[in-house]
Amino acid sequence: MSGDNVMSSTEKNWLVKSSTRILGPFTLAEVTEQLRSKQVSIIDEVRQPEGRWSYIRENKLFMDIVKNIREEQDSHSEQTMTQSIAHHTMTRTDVLPVTDDLTPTPVPHLDLTPPPIRDIKDVTPVVQTPANRTAVAATAAKSYGATGDTRLQGKIREKSNLMRWGILAAAVAVAGVVFVTLSQKDKNKSLGYEELMSQALRYKSLGLYERSLESYQRASKLKEPDAEAQVQMATVLISEDRQSLMGRRILERALVQENRSRSEIVDAYLGIAVSYMMDGDLKQAEDTLQKAIGHEPFNISALLNLAIIQLKKGNYGEAMRDFDAIYRKNPGSVLALFGKAMASVEYAKTVNDPNFLNQLVGDIKANIQKTGYLRQELLLFLVYAQSLMGDVDGVNRAVVQFLAEMPGQARNYIHPLQVEWRFTQWDYLEKYCAEAFKKQSPHAELKALRSVCLMEVNRDSDASKVLQEALAEAPKDPYVLVTQASYLSKVGRLPEALGILKMPELSQISVKNLLMGDICIITQDVNCAQTAYTHIYSSDKRSAPTLYGLAWVMVKSNNRPMAYDYVRAGLQAEPNYLPLLELRDQLESE
Repeated sequence: MSGDNVMSSTEKNWLVKSSTRILGPFTLAEVTEQLRSKQVSIIDEVRQPEGRWSYIRENKLFMDIVKNIREEQDSHSEQTMTQSIAHHTMTRTDVLPVTDDLTPTPVPHLDLTPPPIRDIKDVTPVVQTPANRTAVAATAAKSYGATGDTRLQGKIREKSNLMRWGILAAAVAVAGVVFVTLSQKDKNKSLGYEELMSQALRYKSLGLYERSLESYQRASKLKEPDAEAQVQMATVLISEDRQSLMGRRILERALVQENRSRSEIVDAYLGIAVSYMMDGDLKQAEDTLQKAIGHEPFNISALLNLAIIQLKKGNYGEAMRDFDAIYRKNPGSVLALFGKAMASVEYAKTVNDPNFLNQLVGDIKANIQKTGYLRQELLLFLVYAQSLMGDVDGVNRAVVQFLAEMPGQARNYIHPLQVEWRFTQWDYLEKYCAEAFKKQSPHAELKALRSVCLMEVNRDSDASKVLQEALAEAPKDPYVLVTQASYLSKVGRLPEALGILKMPELSQISVKNLLMGDICIITQDVNCAQTAYTHIYSSDKRSAPTLYGLAWVMVKSNNRPMAYDYVRAGLQAEPNYLPLLELRDQLESE
């Protein structure tokens, strides 16, 4: 955190970001006490007014308390791991205890005796005598039939018999269902476990990590996964479920087993290193990565992680050179280019001549049309780098390029499990957006860019304020209008967003069709989506969002072969585009 410059230990100048809440302000002592009492966690983030958000575990001011918490967690985890994982998780032949949910539920006693029939008045005819004729006449006046109507008794007996047999049949049916359910319960659970584990591993191989984790967790509730299944899922646990300690222990135990292949050993070291990086223990992460490099010297994931560690340490010059070396050998690595961009602009602040950023500017311009992965994030660095160099025209052109992209795309791309990719998140980038905004004359399009950055970190109310200023300044600017439509779509005001997208001022902007198509899918308007995406496809046949949109239209039109053709073309262009991966899985599963 750039704010190692603590103003005062008694001044309330600390904010804490815990989950989606921002708490504070607190004093340094108050944050420390909340850590001790576990009101906040070491994976939460903190900042001071002039600083940026950073994980508590990475902040030097909290190192002592973080170290104590880790030691306490490790001590507790070792005890539970010894009892749970070492004795059960890693043993294939363990006998599983029978849990309550496997115990047959006793069948409740069903009383099959029909309910008693209510008393019926005696309607047998009696000899009429002068003495009782008057009384009989009075009774007959109140009855529903003649006192001699024997059909009434027959109907009552018939209904009684039907009721008795109905209750008996229902009881037999219930007893049969209960018996079948109980007799099949163990079998179904066993089959369910195997199927869920197969799903989990399949989803992992497809890159559908959230689905993989969900299936694995459901399988684990039915049966303790064996050692090999846990090893295969450990990196998913670390990356997606933030189970860094659990995943690390599984992989450490796997490493001591014999007959592991070199690739398995390298993968285990990479998973362990990522878990250490997530916990902020950069020294252990670096040592582990060196072991991976010893087995495979040019492993790109290991090299990327080592460069990220230098970036986290603040060694920006070294990180810049490491990322550049990776990018030169692997020009398709967007993560390497992104890391180089972040390290370069940070290093530029420490030297008097930022013109060396010209190479970075050229690399970004050459790369952004190759893939949509981190494209808008790289364009933000293009804005920032040219701002540092004082290139006002370059900044303005880059701002337009930024606004011409579909916002919020970061969530639509899967990330590698073996690289600690979280330094690409917008929580880290918003700082550069704010600095570029302050450095330049804040014209309407730059304000629109600022509002996009604020939306990315879910500060929607702040985004709306900046956007209203931009609209007041340039109410007909197409890039300001398309940003307004994007904001309205994000907050769920879809009819208003569509109204703006249909304005003639936006007729020449391609991103408006992507936004419109996205809204059409949300509202399930097939014709609208087909019109929007077909228009884009006529000029760009490699756009992953467009190919996904057309595939969705074909699915809704029951044209599965054509849908699959669009999915295949989209994944050839963008193999890590999540909506296409999910749609392919849907098509192959039906």
